[in-house]
Amino acid sequence: MRTIALFGILSAAVALAGCGNSAAPAAPKAKAETGIFISSGDCASRQKLTIDECGQAIDKAVALHQSRAPSYNSLAACAAVEGPDRCAKGVDGNYQPKLQAFLITFSQPPSAVPLYATSDGSSGFKGLDKQNFGLKDVSNTFSESAEALAHENARLAKKS
Repeated sequence: MRTIALFGILSAAVALAGCGNSAAPAAPKAKAETGIFISSGDCASRQKLTIDECGQAIDKAVALHQSRAPSYNSLAACAAVEGPDRCAKGVDGNYQPKLQAFLITFSQPPSAVPLYATSDGSSGFKGLDKQNFGLKDVSNTFSESAEALAHENARLAKKS
């Protein structure tokens, strides 16, 4: 009987030892650096990833674009939402917004999402979720090519 009681007390002590917060809280994970680029060569010029790593990430973003970008039955319907000269015929015969750039995350493995011209005339791009990535947003680095394209898109939007 005494052995059973002693065993019970030891078991409880071991179980309770696992409770509590003996370790320091984990530091928040640092946000991976991101950049906006128009091609794999543009991405690789940042010297964070190889051209192959950039290309593989961009290939996945293109597949995401083909499967998830808005799709319209006609060019007119697409242009009404996305703006003039901002649509292209997809492989399925429907129209989608033109893929303009890529938001690339410099993580391992790297990742990328497709970006499109904003339709409000602002200098930047928008994602599939309509989130804007403006030139003034310091959380993303824009390549010179992406920055020039963002300015051109804004100029064209204000012109129409």
